[in-house]
Amino acid sequence: MRDPTLDLKVIHLVRDPRAVASSRIKSRHGLIRESLQVVRSRDPHIHRMPFLDAGHKLGGKKEAGGGSDYHALGAMEVICSSMAKTLQTALHPPDWLQGNYMAVRYEDLVVEPIKTLRQVYGFVNLAVSPEMEKFALFFFFGPGYSSKPFVVSARNATQALSAWRTALSYQQIKQVEEYCHQPMALLGYERVGSPEEVKDLSRTLLRKPRL
Repeated sequence: MRDPTLDLKVIHLVRDPRAVASSRIKSRHGLIRESLQVVRSRDPHIHRMPFLDAGHKLGGKKEAGGGSDYHALGAMEVICSSMAKTLQTALHPPDWLQGNYMAVRYEDLVVEPIKTLRQVYGFVNLAVSPEMEKFALFFFFGPGYSSKPFVVSARNATQALSAWRTALSYQQIKQVEEYCHQPMALLGYERVGSPEEVKDLSRTLLRKPRL
């Protein structure tokens, strides 16, 4: 970033941590080793947040997902801690980062793909081609949707945004919010107050980000 011979810009694609947690749990078997590595990479000197449900780890292995779900959620603490540091740097950027960093929410890309795509391309002084705009519309609003992990396909925008609200339990959601409240606040992801609020898909849970 400090190399005067380069004109480097950073585009940071972010997503609601609750959706990230849901994807990690959905891909539990493919990511179990990675989740364990992430959990083990935490700084041992930093106090670790306890699970809201103290019995989850002990009883979880008898349930669907079991220990892999526990590690998938545990990885979110490390992921969100790192994300919070990155976003704090972007919020108060040093000279070398000013004007060279852009955070893009996945949700904005889904809801307003053309507008968001044009903003991203404009950030790097490029114009969006009609073919790219057509691809973006098909990708987010096309009829095909894959339920398999790591398979990319066209998906319905509403399904993509709200899937975590039906896939995660309320306890799992609150656990992720406990781990990730700092980056969520900066990125404009509202926390939920009740199980009923989670299931009310008419409420977007998105507000204007601080970045």
